[in-house]
Amino acid sequence: MDDKKLLNFIKTTSNLPLIKIDRDKYLAKEFAVEYPKLLPLVLEKGAYDAGIPDDYIEKVSKNAIKYEVSKSTTMSFLSGLPGGLVGIGAIPADVAQFLGHAIRIAQKLCYIAGMPSFSFGDEMTDEEAYLVAIYLGVMFEDKEAILALNTIGKVLGTAAAKVNFAVTSIIGYSVITSLLPKLAAKLGSGVFAKTFVKAVPIIGGAVSGGITYVNLNSMSYKLYKKLKESKASIGQQ
Repeated sequence: MDDKKLLNFIKTTSNLPLIKIDRDKYLAKEFAVEYPKLLPLVLEKGAYDAGIPDDYIEKVSKNAIKYEVSKSTTMSFLSGLPGGLVGIGAIPADVAQFLGHAIRIAQKLCYIAGMPSFSFGDEMTDEEAYLVAIYLGVMFEDKEAILALNTIGKVLGTAAAKVNFAVTSIIGYSVITSLLPKLAAKLGSGVFAKTFVKAVPIIGGAVSGGITYVNLNSMSYKLYKKLKESKASIGQQ
């Protein structure tokens, strides 16, 4: 897999009905009942900056991870993908399935933290896809991605819901050109697959489900923790 195919996959799949999550609807669903008066601030700034208690944010975040990870072994969106995007010469089916669920989880966690919608139009732009790539990089504990996430969080501040910002104008294009090949290599390499085949030695079709479950659970918590740390560091400044 190369970085161009990865970027194309992110752009193509992120707006699919089974993957795209409406930011405002999701946040309203999670916070309107318990904190109706704070909901406007949650929609504008995210849960942390709106003053939602940390323990409730943790509860919502962990529930999001638990729900999405549990669905990862049963819900498939591959049939809804355009022809040629998955399979020989493109994105392997197992990797495509993993990425689809990872993107769903990343959306929920990032929306809770006050990050902008993944895509504001019918088609995702390169800049929007770069932001998704950064989230995926954080899930892989990539140092450049983590630094980029912190930098973006500081710059956006309370303007997280604004649509007129460009990722590359904040962190520089060189970060993206460095990150995408690393992500593509990790997702396409035997190392990625072998690691979790050993961890979940299940035969046949169940292997991919086991790989997806174990991998997503661990990586989702990494993103959650880094988002939380980023918000905490900004709040201390």
